[in-house]
Amino acid sequence: MASTAILIGNSEYSYQTTLACCRDDLAAMKQLLEATQKYDVICVIENADADSLKKQLRDAVDRVLSPTELFFYFTGHGHGLEGELYYCATDFIATQPNQTGLSTSELHTILRSANAALVVKVIDACQSGTRLIKDTASYFAMPKSDFQDILQIASSLETQNSSTGDPLSVFTAKFREAALRKTEGAVLYTDIINVLRDAFIGDEDQTPHFIVQGTGRQQFVDDAKKLDALRQTLDAAREAAAPPPAVPAVVERAPLSLLDRLHAAEKKVVTPKLMSQFIGTFFDQLQARISTDEFAEFFELEKVEHARFAESTTEQFIIRVLTKERRADNFVTAHYERKLRNNFLLGAAWDLLKSGIHDEEWDLRLNCTMERTQLKITFTPKFANLQRVTLVVTCAPSLDFCYIFEFATQHMLRDFGVYESAGPEIARRWWKRNWAEGTGSIVDEISKKLEEVVRLQLESAEKRLSGETGADS
Repeated sequence: MASTAILIGNSEYSYQTTLACCRDDLAAMKQLLEATQKYDVICVIENADADSLKKQLRDAVDRVLSPTELFFYFTGHGHGLEGELYYCATDFIATQPNQTGLSTSELHTILRSANAALVVKVIDACQSGTRLIKDTASYFAMPKSDFQDILQIASSLETQNSSTGDPLSVFTAKFREAALRKTEGAVLYTDIINVLRDAFIGDEDQTPHFIVQGTGRQQFVDDAKKLDALRQTLDAAREAAAPPPAVPAVVERAPLSLLDRLHAAEKKVVTPKLMSQFIGTFFDQLQARISTDEFAEFFELEKVEHARFAESTTEQFIIRVLTKERRADNFVTAHYERKLRNNFLLGAAWDLLKSGIHDEEWDLRLNCTMERTQLKITFTPKFANLQRVTLVVTCAPSLDFCYIFEFATQHMLRDFGVYESAGPEIARRWWKRNWAEGTGSIVDEISKKLEEVVRLQLESAEKRLSGETGADS
C-alpha cells in the first residue's frame, strides 16, 4: 500500500511575527522524508491563508486512499485556546481562530477521511502538546473509531513556546538529528522519540510531548542506510560552512603567575561608577527610542523604573538563565529547587501519587546596590478593542558581565478599565555584555520588536473591524 506525507510551513504572516526558519524547516523535512524512499506522494503547502490551506490539505488527503501511513508535519505559529490547538494560517487572527486557523478537531476530521492504517503527526509550533482528546480520564487513549493507529510528536507542552533557530527551528533540527542517529537497521518512531526525550532533558522552557497509540514498532525507515546520502550531504555542508582552523602563532612567553592573572582580571571587573554609567546609558537610550509619537492616537505610554527585581512576571525567566551561567560573584541570587511534597496523612496512597507531586521554590534577589535595575514600559490603549502591551527590561549584574533580559506580554481587557494581570508572551530574549561593550544594538532590537507588535495589533484590529463594518452594511 502507498504512503503519503503532507508538509505545511508558514513563515510569512500578515498579523503575526515572521518566522524565517520555518521556510528552511519545510525544505529540511521534505529532504529527510524523500531520503526514506517510503512516500509515494509528498505534498508541500507553504505560506497559505486559512481557506487555501484547508483546500490544499483536503486535496492532498484525497490523492491517496487508505494509505499505509499518512505523515503530517506543521511548522509555524500555534495558538492554544480552551484545550484546542490552532495551526495558524498566514492570515491568522486570535479573535477569529476557526476562520483564520486550522483547529486540531478540524484537522482530525480531514485526516480521518484518508482511512490510513497509521497517522503520524509532527508539530513544531508553540503550545503544540495539546491533548488529542479532552477527557482527562483517558488522557493517553484515542478512540478506535477516530484512527487505527496514531503517533503525535509535538515540540512543546500546551503551556510552552517552541524555540526558533538559524537556519532551522530547534525542534525540527533535533528531529532530523534523531532520525539520522542510527546507521544500521530499521529506525522506529520510538527510537526518534527516545532521542528527543534525552535532547530536551533539563530544558524548563521547552519540553516535547508524545502520544503513541499502536504497537510502538512503527518504522520511520526500514533501513537506516537509505539515509547515508543525506548524512553525507549535511556533513559536507557543515564542513564547507566551518571557518578554516586558525594557525596559532608560536610565541614564547613566560607563564603568568596567579598574582599576574588576578591583576589582569581586576582591570576588567565592574566598579559602582561603571555599572551606573552602563545601565543608565542603556535605559536612557531605550526610553528615548520608545515613544508614543507614532501611536499617540491609540495608546498612552507609562514608564516605571525599579532599583530592585520588582516585576514578578520576569522572575522565573531570569532565574532559569542565571542558574546555568558560571559567575564569580553573588551580586544576584538566582535559585530554583524542585522538592517532593511531603504528606504523612495519606499513607500508602501517597506512595502511589508522590512521583508526580512536587513543590517548586524560586528565589531571585539583588544583593548589590543599584540605582536602576528594571524598566517597565506600558502601552495602555485608549480604545476597548485594543490590548495593553507591557515590556519589562531587567539588568542583572555580575563582576564581568551585565545580563540584560527582555520580557514583553500582551493583555486583554477583563473588566471595564481592568486588564488581565498575565498575558501571552510576545518577546522573551536575553543578552550578555561585558561592561566595556555598548548596548546600541540591543536598544535597536527591543524597540523594533515593540513597535512591530503594536503595529501588528493595530493592523489586526483594522482588519477585524473593517470586516464587521462590511457585514453590517
